[in-house]
Amino acid sequence: MRALLFSAIALFILPLPSFSQSASFPSPPGEKAGFEDRHPEGLFSRIVMAHGHELVMGNARSFQIIPVRPSETFSVDVPEIFVVFQLHQHESEFKVYGRWVVEKGDGVPGNHLLGTDAMLLMTEDESGYLSLKRPPAGWPVGDYKVQIFTGVGMSDRDPIGTLRFKVLPAKAAS
Repeated sequence: MRALLFSAIALFILPLPSFSQSASFPSPPGEKAGFEDRHPEGLFSRIVMAHGHELVMGNARSFQIIPVRPSETFSVDVPEIFVVFQLHQHESEFKVYGRWVVEKGDGVPGNHLLGTDAMLLMTEDESGYLSLKRPPAGWPVGDYKVQIFTGVGMSDRDPIGTLRFKVLPAKAAS
């Protein structure tokens, strides 16, 4: 009993890595290898990359967020890139986190962290979005990923999956 109490206290004292510190942080114990290579599923009925989003009135007189121009390719001059999702029914509030990483890009090191975003979802929410504005130096041409996590606090983020997309020169993107 005393050893169990000491272990629990040690967990609260030990520093935990910050979500936005590094593009490669250690996998939590028990995490399935390769989670990053699968499309986010389970919680989401639909999740896509998009050029924007719209707020529309849904069937139950609640607002729904829908994607505008879903795509897996974006132009270097796009001002913001979105992840738009619809949710299955859920029983409690939680956050969805996105971690935006340049896997391979012009002029940046591999797996370069661009930024993070989070959205708090309440029990009545049926949809949501994450986004990242164009960096001050512009979007590097290359391959990107958005790692999707869920949780309720700073230290309990569960990996859900990864969305991949490309940023292309202005005339080549869709």
